[in-house]
Amino acid sequence: MLTPNHVVTTARAVLIAGALTAAVLMLGPWPGLEQVFGLSDKTAHAIAFGGLVAVSFLAFPRMRRNDLALAAVLLGASVEVAQMFTADRSASISDLLADTAGVAVVYLASHIESLRSLARQRGRASFAEIAAQDRRRGGRRLAPVIQAAFPPPAGEPQAEGSTTFASRAARRFPRQA
Repeated sequence: MLTPNHVVTTARAVLIAGALTAAVLMLGPWPGLEQVFGLSDKTAHAIAFGGLVAVSFLAFPRMRRNDLALAAVLLGASVEVAQMFTADRSASISDLLADTAGVAVVYLASHIESLRSLARQRGRASFAEIAAQDRRRGGRRLAPVIQAAFPPPAGEPQAEGSTTFASRAARRFPRQA
């Protein structure tokens, strides 16, 4: 039976194979190989890095898309730097811009899909209501040691969720008299 974990594992294998293939083709002694497929150099770069970032979104579902897209652009930059040290290749800013364009197209498409998902799940809610329900946007909780060392001023209200475990448990399970 196919499960999401199988898809993630397969996507990780495809990502490793794709990244290695792209690196070998971009650093190897085969300049102009993309013309065999009828592609220009810049189009090949955009397709390669767009594909890599799309597969990385599947391979690492718990990582932020921003981080994965940035990693793909940094991979493109490192390939361009490595091309400076090869005999048959030369580094090009326009290649890096093509890599970034491919990443940007997939990144923006993924955000459009996120908006479509929000529209399906919470279509009648405003963006403010959705943001209020988003658990990731809560204030960062301070460690109990830091709370004890630096208590908030008496007049300042405490942020929700910043109470101690003991006080939450006492509210939930009041003592019987």
